[in-house]
Parts: sequence; C-alpha cells; structure tokens
Amino acid sequence: MARDDYNALIEAEFREELRDTISELEVTISNVKSNSVPPRQGTARIRTIVARIDRLAVAMDFSLLALTLRRFTDYLHDMEEPSEGNLGDFNIFADILGGLLSGEIDAGANEAEFFRSLPARRPVDLGDVAHLNVEVLLVEPQRSSANIIARELHQCGYKVTNARTAREGLDLTARTRPDLVISSAVLDILSGVDLGCALAAMPATEKIPFCILTSFERTHPFLTRLPQSCGYLHKGSNFGVDLSNELQRFGLM
Repeated sequence: MARDDYNALIEAEFREELRDTISELEVTISNVKSNSVPPRQGTARIRTIVARIDRLAVAMDFSLLALTLRRFTDYLHDMEEPSEGNLGDFNIFADILGGLLSGEIDAGANEAEFFRSLPARRPVDLGDVAHLNVEVLLVEPQRSSANIIARELHQCGYKVTNARTAREGLDLTARTRPDLVISSAVLDILSGVDLGCALAAMPATEKIPFCILTSFERTHPFLTRLPQSCGYLHKGSNFGVDLSNELQRFGLM
C-alpha cells in the first residue's frame, strides 16, 4: 500500500471513531436534558467523552476542531450540575464538532473570529454584564491559582481561556487574538517576561494588552525587560485592585 493511501486510511478510521464518539456525546447530552441520567453523573460522562474526542483529534491536523475542544474543556472544568442554558451550550458544541467533521462548517474560517463565536461559561447572576464579549487568555501553570483568577474574571463577565506554558500562550494569542493576555511571570523554559516581549515584538500581537502576574515588586530586576505598556498584577491582597485598575486602563471595563 502506498504511503498516501495508508495515511488516508488511518485518517478515515480516526474520522469514523470521532463520528461515533460525537454521536455518543449527543446521546449523553440528550439523556441529561431528559433527566434519564442524573445531572452530576451525566456531566462527568460528558467530560470524559470530550477528553476522548480531544485525544482522537490530536492525530488530525485540524485547528478549528482543536480550538472547539479547548473551549469546551474549559467550559466543563469543575462543573457539577449544568443549568438549562449550559445544556443548550453543550448541544451547540456537539453541533459544531459534528459540522467541522462533516465539512458543513468551513475549516478555513478565521480562527480568531471562530473562537470568539464559541459558547463560553458565564456566571448565572450577572444580568447584562454576562453579555460582554471580552476574551482573556490566562497563562498560569498552577491550577489552583488559575482557578481563582479565572473565577474573578468570570465574575466580571469575561470569557477566559487557560494556558499552562509560554509557548502555548504564544500560539493561542497569535491564533485567537484575545482582548487581554495575563501571564504568570514564572512559567517553564520561557518565562512570562519572555512571552510579553515576544508578543510586543510581533506585528500581529503587539497591540494586544498584556499583564504580568507576579509576587515580585514592579521594580524587581526580573521584570526590567518588560515593555513599558505591560500591566502589572501583584499576587496577594491587592490583586483585585490591581486587576480592576488594569482592566480600566486597557478599556475593558
């Protein structure tokens, strides 16, 4: 068998398994909506299915599928009992996944516009504030810290995407063009300072507001390379005040 034929066969098998798994997702969502499956049990099952779809999608070079799964995974994070609105969003995600796989949704669509159009988890009690269309990319390797910061941003009505490394943050910023990037100063091989410098140096991302999140004082030598336009968020009791000030400075309130 020729190499191209073999690769086509492998891709066809992955697509078939993805179709079956997306169908399983649709059935599970329907069962939760009809109360034939308890909400907590059903949500845990949906989370497991989405993780399986994500593993299958890794084998395919399909950027919009990967972005959809990232948003869906963030949406499901720590959710226990979905509301009726959440279940409606689950159906939207399932429809989008199926549409991407079938070709009904254009795989060549603008990534940033596509990502911004995806459902995002919002607090249920914010009224009109919940309709803000502000995308925040949070680059924070510590899950507990990321959860706390994301919760505060959600309470402001913002959409939040989480990344764990500078390289992942750089990739997502270039692809999704968020309205704000918040990065921990200490990351992995590349630091948050490296990320801020890289984003400021690229024409595609230089105008995207960037905030460094750190326990260092603003004058610390580690932070001296940051662009002058960079915002500053101090980890600690003043975080909420710093966040409010920077959001206001960048015109995001």
